[in-house]
Amino acid sequence: MIENLTVGKAAAFFSIKENLTHAVVDELFKELRKKHGTTRNNVFRHIRECVGDACWSAICFKYEAPPVFLDSASGMREELLGYLLLVEYQEHVAVFTSRLSLPSAFKTKHLAPVATSRVEGAIAHEDAVFQKMRMRNMSVSQHVMRNKTLEAPNLANVVGPAGSRRYAPQTYAVTVDGTYRTATPSTGRIGVRSGKVDHEDLIEFAVTTIDALRQDPVDVSPFIKTFARPISLTDALSLSQPSAIAVDTARLAEAVIGDDATKATYRLVSTEGETSELSIDEIEALLSDLEPALIIEGDGKMRSARLPDQGDECARISLNKSRIALRSLTLGASASVKVESRSVALGEDPDQRTLQSFLDEENSFIVLFDDVTLSYVDGQVFQDEAMFDGGRGVLPYLHPEASLQTVVSEKGNFVANQVEFDDTSTFGAIVEHVAAEDDVLVCDDLGDEWADFIGIREDAGFVQVSFYHAKHGPLELSAGSFHIAVSQAIKNLGNMMLPPERMEAKIEGWSTTYNAPNQPTQIEKIIRNNTGDIGASVARGRNAPDVRRRAIIVTSSLSKQAVEDAFSDIQKGKRPSHSFVQLYWLLQSFFSACTEVGATGSIVCQP
Repeated sequence: MIENLTVGKAAAFFSIKENLTHAVVDELFKELRKKHGTTRNNVFRHIRECVGDACWSAICFKYEAPPVFLDSASGMREELLGYLLLVEYQEHVAVFTSRLSLPSAFKTKHLAPVATSRVEGAIAHEDAVFQKMRMRNMSVSQHVMRNKTLEAPNLANVVGPAGSRRYAPQTYAVTVDGTYRTATPSTGRIGVRSGKVDHEDLIEFAVTTIDALRQDPVDVSPFIKTFARPISLTDALSLSQPSAIAVDTARLAEAVIGDDATKATYRLVSTEGETSELSIDEIEALLSDLEPALIIEGDGKMRSARLPDQGDECARISLNKSRIALRSLTLGASASVKVESRSVALGEDPDQRTLQSFLDEENSFIVLFDDVTLSYVDGQVFQDEAMFDGGRGVLPYLHPEASLQTVVSEKGNFVANQVEFDDTSTFGAIVEHVAAEDDVLVCDDLGDEWADFIGIREDAGFVQVSFYHAKHGPLELSAGSFHIAVSQAIKNLGNMMLPPERMEAKIEGWSTTYNAPNQPTQIEKIIRNNTGDIGASVARGRNAPDVRRRAIIVTSSLSKQAVEDAFSDIQKGKRPSHSFVQLYWLLQSFFSACTEVGATGSIVCQP
């Protein structure tokens, strides 16, 4: 029956860590059948048959599983077919499969991932034309665009270095000599667009691809070099030390929720009391608990991770030879949650594992280092070679404002008859100094808030729209004081288009006085209007073809000179604090998010 197998050329490639003997493969096939609870005869079964220097093994059988669109309590089952084909060659193996997956224990014992650089070298040739790419942001911040997908006939013509440095490639498609190839380096999955072929052609494809993977990478595409570059964990640890870790909640959500209910491949179950599947609300609450970045402490192989300014250990990692392992996780309810495959009934998955084990095996976490050029993403360390530049990618976006040196609060104090904001508040500094040249300036604080202040400036046809986000705090080099302001700024980037369907209510709300919490005032929300007709100014701010949009965080908690000094120390070889590394990434993420929507991000701070 194997002669009837006909599938596309796509497989996951691994290096062999421990030999796959006849007995090992036989035991694997028995375990697969046991996992799916089948007693039926195999459709086909072959163990380590040889073709040239390659050996291949295959199994296919029928099994029953609950339909994905019915609750398991319905008792309904549908009949499915699954197959697995292994091709061994030159200490590597190619895995072709549908509906069957290798047990995690088998992969851990016998297989190892192929180095990302070798997958890159096999696919991303110097003459490769990149046509599609999915990328992951290298930041642990929960306020960034975490993933994005680009597609074009030739991405090199439409994506510049400024749009790629903060991202690590996850999956890409290229054409080489007319052949369309796809690769997911983190999983070793490689495919070639073709019609369906038989098992003999699959074996030939596996042998050819493994030969390419065994060669040392040379002449890699210049385009892929504009992105963050993979380096070994050993090399990374010789240069730097891990400083922060965060769960890749977007990837976890994709696995357990999916784009819709039918695309999720796993379910989360609670083990407190009777086993039950987590509801969507419970999953969302868990994801929220898993969002924060943890600070890594210690200097040995095993290291603890804690929430900032809290003493209890929330996670533990192990720095192994080739990867970072997540050894424990207790954030929120994570310790009582387990992961099951949706291909079997609730509570019947023999490969059920803890959430911590699942995240570890799937490499669904990100680790930052105190070297700002390094980030551990998808089980691989990447180095952004353009980041270690003395601050050239950050300092131009920081604008000193002397009036912030005397600021003592964000909004100031309020009394009933007050008609202007205190000049010792961040609000007062924005009105009198930062936004002094805006023709229109309105206070949009509280209620349906897009920004603390919105300004419009017009000059000889030039139109500029500015969203000002105010912040006050102790002077420090830390991301903590920026998270809320960055979150507000990024959340409202879309509103910088001044959507017409929402502006009527907005303008009406601006025609009142500012009511501080528990204290009405006589401060007019329309601080300044030199154009006469705010509605017309808003329309020009929306429709002008060359309008400039600015998202500006105004804060007294940061000094540009302190940032310059920190970068100077880094260039001299001094290790930055983990708080500065997080600040760097958060600022880069903010600037990048603004660029994504055609806006300019900047920080107005103390000199």
